[in-house]
Order: sequence, then C-alpha cells, then structure tokens
Amino acid sequence: MKRFLEGINLFLGYLSGLGILLMGLLLFYEVILRYFFHAPTMWSQEIAVYLFTWAMLGGASYTLMKKKHVRIDLFVEHLSEVWQRRLECLTSIVGTCFCAVVTWQGYEMVRLSLKFNRLSATPLRVPQWIPQMALLLGFALLTLQFVLLVIDTAGSFAPKRREGREMS
Repeated sequence: MKRFLEGINLFLGYLSGLGILLMGLLLFYEVILRYFFHAPTMWSQEIAVYLFTWAMLGGASYTLMKKKHVRIDLFVEHLSEVWQRRLECLTSIVGTCFCAVVTWQGYEMVRLSLKFNRLSATPLRVPQWIPQMALLLGFALLTLQFVLLVIDTAGSFAPKRREGREMS
C-alpha cells in the first residue's frame, strides 16, 4: 500500500506542478488581454482559482510524503531524538484525525452538491462538485499519508536487533 500511495503522490505532485504552470500562463494571458487589449476574459480568474485549489490540495500529500511541509522546530530541535520521534508520532496522529474529519466533511459537501446540482454563481456555471472534489481527494490522501507516518514513526520505537540478538 505504501508504494501504491507513493506512486499516486508522485503523480499528483507532478500534476500539481503542471497546474501551477498552467495557472501562471492563464493569468499571464489575462494580464495581456486586460492591460494591452482592454479585453479581459470572464472566465480566466475562476479557472485559475480552480487550478490553484486542485494544485495545492492535490500536491499536499506529496509534500507531506517528502517531509517538506512547514515545520516550526524551534522547540523540537532541543529535544532528544527519542522525544522528537514521539512528538512526530503524536502530531501525525492528530494530523490523521484532523484530515479524516475534513475528508468526511468534504464527502458531505460533494454529496450535497451532486444531490442539489449546485453550480458556480458565475457565467461558467461550473458544477461545484468539481472544485470541491479537490478537498475530498486531497484530504483523503493526506489522511492516508499521515497514517503511513504514524506507522513508520511508531515502528521506530521497536527494539532494534544487533548481531542476531535482540537488545533489551
């Protein structure tokens, strides 16, 4: 399962980078049209927001997998290695719980948007489940990635073997 999730995360990491590139190109196009031709689009900002949403939430699990999320380690760096691992395990458990709740809420949001056929209040009339699905999938993957972190970190607490004998 770990290898499968890492593959999905890697794919979404690259896809998120592509989304950011497309968003930048789209906004550049909008600036050119708006300021040089005085002909702004009615759709580019909305699409850019959707691309941003998908890129950030789609790439979050990849970022966590690579341990590149923002960390404030001013306090943590002064702890022993054992306490650092314990704290990482604890924060990963809290992260798992938080992300699981957001995943459930995202599911409910998508379900209701599909049930009531909610559309954006813009000329594009985008079905709202499409951008909302980024929240659901992004946090579902984050939940799974946090579970893997808990397993990896908790596994580091097991006694290590040395030269064929178990340490006590």
